[in-house]
Amino acid sequence: MKLECVVASPVEAHSVVNNLFQHHIKPHTRTGAQGVITWQTMSAYLHEKHRAAFHGPILKAFSEQVWFIDGETGRRFRWSKAAWKQWLKEEFCPQKFEEYTDRTTGEVKTRVLPLSTESLSDDEYQEFLMAVQACGMLDFNIEFEEEGY
Repeated sequence: MKLECVVASPVEAHSVVNNLFQHHIKPHTRTGAQGVITWQTMSAYLHEKHRAAFHGPILKAFSEQVWFIDGETGRRFRWSKAAWKQWLKEEFCPQKFEEYTDRTTGEVKTRVLPLSTESLSDDEYQEFLMAVQACGMLDFNIEFEEEGY
């Protein structure tokens, strides 16, 4: 079982934590069950700022500044923003997992979630952007423009 609640005030947070403790944590831990409690900050403003940086100047820099040579023809070519987005996501987006209970066996199992920058916390997105830019500068000699991100 996985529960997620978005809270935006101390009163909401207090209510959710009390409810979680009373109705889920307390009864389950009494039976010997273990669980993980996670706090993740979320800022709609920061998330949009990260998205704008990645989908704007960062992908633009990759798609405009990196050239490859076709081994057969010797011609130079570039990847599109969409191709770079997919490659960078596969390289640097952290893999996420989700625990679930198998309905037939009752066994707790883990499944791999699709790679997505949308599921990243503010801190994870910042780390993702830093890794992407470091790769661009070190591996592809990209010069990123300072655009306030």
